[in-house]
Amino acid sequence: MDANISNEAALRVAMAAKSLPNVDIKSLLGLLVQHLGEPLSEQTLSRISPKSFRILVSSLDDSISRRDVTSALAVLTNQELEALEIPDIPDLPPLMGPKLRIAITSNQGEMLNGHYGSCMRVLVYEVNETAYQLVDVRSVDNSLKGESRSDYMLSLLRECQILFTLSIGGPAAAKVTRANIHPVKKLAPVNAEEVLSELSKVIAGSPPPWMKKLLSE
Repeated sequence: MDANISNEAALRVAMAAKSLPNVDIKSLLGLLVQHLGEPLSEQTLSRISPKSFRILVSSLDDSISRRDVTSALAVLTNQELEALEIPDIPDLPPLMGPKLRIAITSNQGEMLNGHYGSCMRVLVYEVNETAYQLVDVRSVDNSLKGESRSDYMLSLLRECQILFTLSIGGPAAAKVTRANIHPVKKLAPVNAEEVLSELSKVIAGSPPPWMKKLLSE
């Protein structure tokens, strides 16, 4: 990246680009520098308005959804820098009783805000009827393309039974399903805890037949 950008700002721009399908880091950085000037820092990034950012992103790809633009803007302006980093795995004993192992595509902290085809990492959780906990963080090598990436992503879901993601293409979803992993698409970025607490309530209440089968395995 350009020398006239702070390390913190560079991290934010890289993360924001991950939230925008088909937008590369260099293109996004170039527009931000053009709009905000140099040097680019966290302080200057915080001054960009939602309207201005939407216009900038639309100039790169006008098909990007509002939710993805909003997610990228949050990375640039609102999130604490620590929230962008890899979450720590707590040193806790495994959950007891019937439980599920859940994969979540993520770009920052413990957020469900990644697309299956471009996320930075996969977060793996255990969930039972009363609790949930992070048990693994699997970083994604985004240099892989095509069938190699497809096989690689599937390997990152090993031992998981459900995948929560912002989006996943039809062929990839079919491949995940054939591996006996249930893909679930969310409409907007959310905290992982929101998805997991809801799932825990479903397990404790009346889980659908397919989930009951997973819990009994």
